[in-house]
Amino acid sequence: MTPPATPPGPPDPTLDDPMLRVLRERHPEVDIVVLPQNAPAPVAPELAAVDRDALAAGVERLVDDLLARLDLGDRTATREGRWHTDEWDQTWYEAVAVVGDLGRGDNITLLRSAGNALIGLGWQARPVPGDRPRLVARRRGGFEAAATVRPTSLVVTVRTAKVRVSEEVAG
Repeated sequence: MTPPATPPGPPDPTLDDPMLRVLRERHPEVDIVVLPQNAPAPVAPELAAVDRDALAAGVERLVDDLLARLDLGDRTATREGRWHTDEWDQTWYEAVAVVGDLGRGDNITLLRSAGNALIGLGWQARPVPGDRPRLVARRRGGFEAAATVRPTSLVVTVRTAKVRVSEEVAG
């Protein structure tokens, strides 16, 4: 008995690739599955120097707002902020605040307070599972935040979305 005729399917995608075509010819018994390609990475927007400075100032204000909502008592946070660049020439600004000299358990209390403050400021925050208490948060505009504890301190990091330096700034 002859099996029913099946309609021809789409052309074999392995024939378009030289390496897969040779593999198919030499080993017809092997099933080759070609998975769809991932969507290309989003292109980071280009910003001029003035816009980058405004973006960095915005991150610093976000850290100021967060620290203002924390009950630091007489403690102050040491701050640092700088631009980072990856291998694809995308840059982002990152501001770090460290609240140190905390007593036993104060770092966890301050972490909980940071989570509540982030939510109160409109961030979407969530704890991160693991052995070290920490949380991450996102905010409209591509901003990301993280808070983690050290034995006697709390570290809060806020960063921008990735951007590119416009040509007139780079040149």
